Amino acid sequence: MRWVLLFAAAATAAAIDEAPKLRTRFTFRRPTGENILSILLGCDDLDQLPEKEVKFNHSSVGITRPILCNIPGESHHVFPLCSGFPLDNESKLNRFLDRFERSSSYTSDNIACSSISHNGWRLLRFHKRVGSGEQCYNQVQTAIYNWDFVSYEGKKSTGILAPKQSVHLANIKEAQSTIHPRRGLMGTFSEIPLLRPLFVVNPIHVICDMKNCRKKSNPSSIVSSSSYATLDGHLLAGEERVSVALSENNAVDVEIISFSRSAPSINGRIVWPFIGRMQKLFFLKEMEHLSRVAKCK
Repeated sequence: MRWVLLFAAAATAAAIDEAPKLRTRFTFRRPTGENILSILLGCDDLDQLPEKEVKFNHSSVGITRPILCNIPGESHHVFPLCSGFPLDNESKLNRFLDRFERSSSYTSDNIACSSISHNGWRLLRFHKRVGSGEQCYNQVQTAIYNWDFVSYEGKKSTGILAPKQSVHLANIKEAQSTIHPRRGLMGTFSEIPLLRPLFVVNPIHVICDMKNCRKKSNPSSIVSSSSYATLDGHLLAGEERVSVALSENNAVDVEIISFSRSAPSINGRIVWPFIGRMQKLFFLKEMEHLSRVAKCK
C-alpha cells in the first residue's frame, strides 16, 4: 500500500504540466521499443523532440568514466576505475576499494554485490564471471552497447528500452568515448502490479562507449564499457556503467556499477528513501540478462 500511495502522489504531481517534454512518466501502456519515445515525451507526436541539447539532472556527468590508470598493485583488477573514485591519493583509493570488498555479499547465482556511500552518492557494484573465450566476450560487448533488456518475474517486469532508431540529443564530448555511442536517448522502466499494471518510465541518455581498452600494466586483458546518465525530469540522479572484460586467462567477467542519489525535485526526494531495494533488483536482473547472453551460441 505504501508503494501505491507513494507513486500515486508522484504521478499526480508529474501530471500537472502537460507540455511535451522528457521526464519520468507513469503510464498504463506497456513500454516497448516502438512506443518508448512517445511515453517519455507524453505525446505521440515525435516532432516534439527537443531541438536543443537536453540537460542532465546532476553536475557530475562522466562520474563513471573508465580510468585505465596503472597504480602499484592495481594490475590484478580487470575493470577500470571510475573517475568518481578518490583518485588523488593512492592510500585513500585503496581504503575506498577495500570498503567495496568488505561490503560484498553473494547471491545464489554467484553475483557479488557491494554497496557503499561516498560524497553523497550511493554506490552499487555487481560482478560476475559469465563465461570464457573471445566469442563470449564479443556477445556481451554487443549486448552492452545495445542496452535493451526486459526481465519478467511473476506479475512484475523491468528493463531498459531504446527506440528502434537511435536518437542522440545530448551534447556528449567525444573525449568521453573511444567510439561513437551506439545508443542515445533511452528509458528505464519498472512495473507496479496493481489491478491494472502501472509502469514507471525514466529518461536516460548514453554518455560513453569504450571498446577493447587495455592497461599498460596488463596489456593481455581487454575491457569494453558503456555508461548512461539520468536526464532532467528523472526521479533519481546519477549514472550506470556496464563493463565486460576478457582476462589473460580467457575468463569473461561482467561488472555493473552505479552512482545514484535523489534528483533535486520534490518527487525525487519523496521516492529516494524507498528506492534502494528496487535498484538492487533492477541491476540483478540486468546481470542475469547479460549472463544469458554470454551463454548463447
